[in-house]
Amino acid sequence: MSIFAPDIWGFHAGACLFAGALAWSLGLALHRGLRISHAARSYWLVVWALAILPTLLAVAFHGFASAGASWSLPMPLPLPSVAELGGWSNGLEAPWQDAAEPLGARAWQEPLLLMLYVAGAGLAALRWGRGMLAVRCIVRASSPVVPAALPGPLSAMEWQRLHRLGIELRATTRQVSPFALCWPRRAIIIPAALAARLEDRQLQMVLRHEASHLARHDPQRAALMRLVSVVFWFNPFLGLIERRVQVAAELCCDAAAAGVEPEARHVYARAYLEALRLSAGSQMPSPVAAFSRHDPGSHRLRIRHMVQGDARRRLALPWRIALLALALVAGGAVAAVQIGTVTPGRDQAGIDEAAAGPRAAVVSVVAPVRREAAAPEATAGVSARPAIGFRFPVTAPRVSSRYGAEGGPYTRPHRGIDFAAARGTPVYAPADASVVAATTRYPDGPNYGTVVVLDHGGGWQSLHAHLDGFDVQVGQRVAAGTQIGRAGTTGKVTGPHLHMELLLDGQRVDPEPLLR
Repeated sequence: MSIFAPDIWGFHAGACLFAGALAWSLGLALHRGLRISHAARSYWLVVWALAILPTLLAVAFHGFASAGASWSLPMPLPLPSVAELGGWSNGLEAPWQDAAEPLGARAWQEPLLLMLYVAGAGLAALRWGRGMLAVRCIVRASSPVVPAALPGPLSAMEWQRLHRLGIELRATTRQVSPFALCWPRRAIIIPAALAARLEDRQLQMVLRHEASHLARHDPQRAALMRLVSVVFWFNPFLGLIERRVQVAAELCCDAAAAGVEPEARHVYARAYLEALRLSAGSQMPSPVAAFSRHDPGSHRLRIRHMVQGDARRRLALPWRIALLALALVAGGAVAAVQIGTVTPGRDQAGIDEAAAGPRAAVVSVVAPVRREAAAPEATAGVSARPAIGFRFPVTAPRVSSRYGAEGGPYTRPHRGIDFAAARGTPVYAPADASVVAATTRYPDGPNYGTVVVLDHGGGWQSLHAHLDGFDVQVGQRVAAGTQIGRAGTTGKVTGPHLHMELLLDGQRVDPEPLLR
């Protein structure tokens, strides 16, 4: 199935929410129980990865499986013989003939899901783009700062250090929090009003704080996390974890700026409060502030760390290894469940003669059909009769899975041939035939999806499965090359394609040598 098929999309979206909730609750519980430092940025980065990696791995596996090959049913299914067609010639309705092909829920569910997802992601991207545009405007309106404009030798010395590192210092008239950016060039933007209010040592610490963000690649990390939040806009837990990572990053940079001396930490705390007062007086919210003015908890936490230091523990290496192993086990379990839903061996519905039920027995009474019990290789040459000429059912055919191919340890050899085809690709009759079945409810074969079965005479029959729709009806005579349907993703598949089978006297044969 395509990634936007309702059941696949719904399962992955639910699993993403579950992984986010698991990561957030588990990370928060361990953080409190072990009294881990709020400045443990790597800890919260692992929690964030636990929230997204299972879904990313599952979706990547799903996309790889869809692009690489398509697997069809591992279990053999009977085909109706031509004698059954005569059983319905007296006006009786065929057991698997639809009176009219309904549009179906899938026809509108997939576009609706796609529209909802694109709309949500578009709104999230729009908010991000507005912030980036505002930052761009601030940077373009800013002006370079020269050492002579700084309040003293300490800040001038810091300016020289930044210049050697290739970091430009610029001033803005906007009343925003100081911030650092890495693109299009590395720079630190500081409000001119704040630089005028701060003492020489305080300004040096503020510049050192922003330079620490650049040294730790925090702007790149924040952009990556924001991009992921846009993709997974429906998962609120990612935003909670992202804020924790940002808090930890700010605390790390605060420690790098203030040092360990108590007197220096108090000086830096006063500078931080001055920056808060300046940004609070602005009539417009800052697009680059680490925290909003409505986030007092994070401000109190930072001030407490500046003044009192960090009383919580830093994890030793054995603890880090143990927590990383726990994250890998939890994430691997969630990813395995998601991947299991699209693994070819898990796609079968367990169709066999025991599950066929009374309905199959009724069909057998009308016209018994032999079911092959041997492997495809044993049935490839079941008859010495010359084959009629079969055409390829699609134009520009590209085989994605051949007859007898092994699908994996949980599947049996492939019972037909798969042609890679985009959804909606016309499917043509391979030879002159009578339509035996054209239905969305093929008996004993829900994994086949929408099916058209043709009887070509001489004991030859062909089945065309996973169609997006059919253009024929039971009893209709079709010539070779007549369009009978459209390739699709109905039934149990990993991507859009056409599955074709050929039977001779009820036994499957390899179609590929007979197609031209």
